[in-house]
Order: sequence, then structure tokens, then C-alpha cells
Amino acid sequence: MKHYEFIKVTESNRITRLTLARPPLNVLNMAMLSEINGHFETLVGQQDLCALVIDGEGKMFSSGVDVPEHQKGTVEAMIGTFHDTFRLMHRLPMPTVAAVHGGTYGGAMELAICCDIILAADDLKIGVPEIKLGVFPPLAVAQLADIVGAKKAAELIFTGSVLGADEALRIGLINNVYPAAEFRESVDKFLGKFSALSAFSLGHVKRAFRLANQAEFDRALKEAETVYLRDLMAGHDPTEGLTAFMEKRAPAWTDR
Repeated sequence: MKHYEFIKVTESNRITRLTLARPPLNVLNMAMLSEINGHFETLVGQQDLCALVIDGEGKMFSSGVDVPEHQKGTVEAMIGTFHDTFRLMHRLPMPTVAAVHGGTYGGAMELAICCDIILAADDLKIGVPEIKLGVFPPLAVAQLADIVGAKKAAELIFTGSVLGADEALRIGLINNVYPAAEFRESVDKFLGKFSALSAFSLGHVKRAFRLANQAEFDRALKEAETVYLRDLMAGHDPTEGLTAFMEKRAPAWTDR
């Protein structure tokens, strides 16, 4: 199996596991995303796996996408690479499971909600706080309302609120919550449900489910991406918000 620098890949009982391994925060930069995309490309045509699980090494799943790479010089390449991740995920033939613990913020939450199922530890803190930096999460804009409803999605995206595991479960953002001390064992037990099934049949139900429920995904993501890159990033406040975050100060908004 290929060696990667920022992710770890293992396979057992017809389940493949991709672990974000860029401690301490597992920040999703372009180099790491390129590795993720490269591995996903190898899975697109693989018909003998029953599930893919994505988890994170260390104290959290991930703090999200690398903020410095959102600057005007690199943001288009960053968004392109990150959105390729989601488009590849939608082509995967096997069910996808996010196993999230600790902080799961911004792009990390987007990575999780792009999975078919989300399993969480009870220490979860999850949200898309991008608006506090003067930007927004395009994938969440395109897909979150389908998961939690338009009103709750608007609240989360417009305010940048962060939820704990119990609230995330209550609104249907995640599927199950397990004690943090038993999280890995609980996830493995859940994944055992897939190992007992036919990869052939799972692949076909995954394709049918995608066609029935996600037909508008590509269009919605493209439209959100266009507003982000063409309109939002042309303004002053997104640059100010990102710069203020990196300089650890309060942003000075100009509302333009």
C-alpha cells in the first residue's frame, strides 16, 4: 500500500480506513488534500470494499482547512483542490463513514457531512465558524440544508455556532454518539455491520441512493463556489478577517 506523508491508510475486513495524520490539529492544507484525493482516485473503481471510514489522529478530527491558503493568491487553488475532494467522494462506490472526535471545524465538518454517515465521540465540538473570519463554507451552503433543514442550516452557517455532540445528534447532523474512551471500539463494531454485507450490493444501493438524493449536488456546489471566489473574495472584509485571525486580533470590518 502506498505511503503518504499526511494521511494513514489501512484496510481490514473489506473496510478501508483513511486517517488524517497531521498533528496536532490535522489542518487540511493543499498537500494533505492532494494525498486524500489521490487515495480516493484509487478507490473510485474498487468494487470489493464494503465501506470507507475517515477519522483523525490525536486530540481532534481536524480544525479545518488551512487559513493562510485562503488568501487571494492561493484561494482559487485551495478551493479547487478541496472541492475535488467532495466530487471524488460522490463517485466512491462504497458507503462512507466519518468518525469524528474533539474539534471538527469548518472544512473538517464539511468533509464529515459529505460522508453518508457520521459517528461521533461525546467530546465532539462541531461547526462551520467561517463567517467569523468574513468568509463562508461553500460545501455546507450547498448541502447542509438537506441534512438538518434550511432553518437550522442557516443558523449554523450565518452565525458560525459550534455544537456539542448531543445537540448535533438532536438535529440530525450526526448518526450516533459514543463515549470518547470507547470510541474506536464502538466505531469498529458499527463498521462490522458493513463487513457482513455484499460489497457488490452495497455499491449498487450507494449509487441508487446518490442518484435519488444528491442529484443537485454538483450544481449547488458550483454556484456556491462561484459566489465565494468571484464575489466574496473580491471584497475587503474577507481578507481582513483572515488576516486578523492569523495575527490573533479582532477584525476591523468595513462592510465591503
